[in-house]
Amino acid sequence: MKKASIFILLGVVALCGIGSFAMMRFNADRMKAMAKGDVKETEVTEGDMEIKVVETGQIDAVKAVEVKSRVSGRVAQLLVEEGDVVEKGQLIAVIDPQETELRVEQDRAQLRGAQSAIERLDVEIVQREALLRSALKQAEQRVAQAKDQLDAQPTLTKVGIRSAEASLASATKERERLVSSSHPTQRTATEANLREARANLVNAEAEHTRQKELLALGYTAGRNVENAQLQLELAKARLATAEENLRRLDDQQRVELERADAAIAQAKAELDRSKTNQFQDDVRQRDYQIALSDLDRAKAQLRDIEVLKKSRNQSVASADQISSVLGDSLRQLGETEIRAPIAGVVTRKLVQEGELVASLSSFSSGTPIIRLEDRTAMMVKLNVNEIDVAKLTLGMPARVSVDAFADQEVAGTVRKIAPATLAATAAAGQAAVVKFEVEVWLDPNNLNLKSGMSAKCTMITDKRAKTLQVPAEYVSKDADGSFVLLKPAKHTDEPKKVRVKTGLTSGARVELLEGVKVGDKLVKPEFTGPARKGAMQFGNDDEQASGDQAEKE
Repeated sequence: MKKASIFILLGVVALCGIGSFAMMRFNADRMKAMAKGDVKETEVTEGDMEIKVVETGQIDAVKAVEVKSRVSGRVAQLLVEEGDVVEKGQLIAVIDPQETELRVEQDRAQLRGAQSAIERLDVEIVQREALLRSALKQAEQRVAQAKDQLDAQPTLTKVGIRSAEASLASATKERERLVSSSHPTQRTATEANLREARANLVNAEAEHTRQKELLALGYTAGRNVENAQLQLELAKARLATAEENLRRLDDQQRVELERADAAIAQAKAELDRSKTNQFQDDVRQRDYQIALSDLDRAKAQLRDIEVLKKSRNQSVASADQISSVLGDSLRQLGETEIRAPIAGVVTRKLVQEGELVASLSSFSSGTPIIRLEDRTAMMVKLNVNEIDVAKLTLGMPARVSVDAFADQEVAGTVRKIAPATLAATAAAGQAAVVKFEVEVWLDPNNLNLKSGMSAKCTMITDKRAKTLQVPAEYVSKDADGSFVLLKPAKHTDEPKKVRVKTGLTSGARVELLEGVKVGDKLVKPEFTGPARKGAMQFGNDDEQASGDQAEKE
């Protein structure tokens, strides 16, 4: 422990010695340089300062389209060449229409077939409706005739009356048996089973609780608890079954009573009918029922007409669908003539006559035929880094110089700043550069601008008039803020550190708002950047400054 403390103390002493030596060496070198006049110096000047964002991009048309076909096929005619000026709606290409014409004829044939089917259904509906209405009228007449015969027959025979009376007595006796004997016996047995199941459940719950308490005390095995649990579940199941049996018994007895009451009511009705119709012939009764059935059948067949009408409606819908397909085919036939969607200049021919092209659809992007640009409005597309793009705003003016017209400048306006970054790119061993797409629209001009030309855009983001400024390398920072070093009157004196307030910075120069005045002479401060890698180095300010500048470059 003492040895470690000694080593640490020796290390601290060594570091202090090295630091003192470095500071003495640095001050000695500075004094020598000032004595020789080698210390770099500058003067605080007054002038205008501008903060600019300068970026190079390519010129493109604001409105440019790739003309595609809505119809697949072979290019029969291509009526424009690169560089041609076309008007909106001008014919530029023709797709071979033979395949589309064949499709139109097929759709027309299908439409004629669908319309013929509708006409056939119309005739069938009229004919069948007439026949079925005639059959319905005949059935109604037969029912009326059978009813008259039935009403004319004598009432039921005495045998029928006695049979009805016996049925009524039997039904009444059966109901009395259910109420007085059968039902009470069944209910007594079922309720006894229910009480037994409830008692068993109480015993099973008590046994289960007792076994769990014994298991907790270690007086029984877990198997006994599991058996008690099983018996508890069985008791619950038996109770549920007993309750369900009682419910079913109630339903069953209610149904039996309802059936018995219905039988009594039916027997009474039969007795009444027999007494009323004792002279009626059963044959006449059956004839009447048959006539009624025939009438119902005739009515049902007449309702089949509605099915035919719905089938006709379905055929009409199919015909409408085919008509829509025919309309689309006719549209495609019209679109075999490809016309210019905008006025502009043909910049590229992307196919030749005789080539096959794919149509534009929801699942295919289609084959572009030509590229058309409206040269009345041009723009420059820029890829601006994330630091500079934060300085730009929509509507900001820009000065644009085109390499092809070096002696002329065009005015422009920032019209679009991408809301999201472009894909970041990076050179080997470097961090990715994040850039955003910016569009500068050019004001109307007389230059013959073409897409793809290189252009440099300059946007002034801020500016100051008659402001104090110095080179950026003469302003340094420490923990308390920015400062400069005033040149001493004698070379043997140390430079005076003066606190300053900085404003704009253009990268090369810095605006000074407070702390100095015009004409003050400054000396360049020592390098205060990050430590260099490798062995410790000592040297004068010029050596370090030149090294720093090389690192920045």
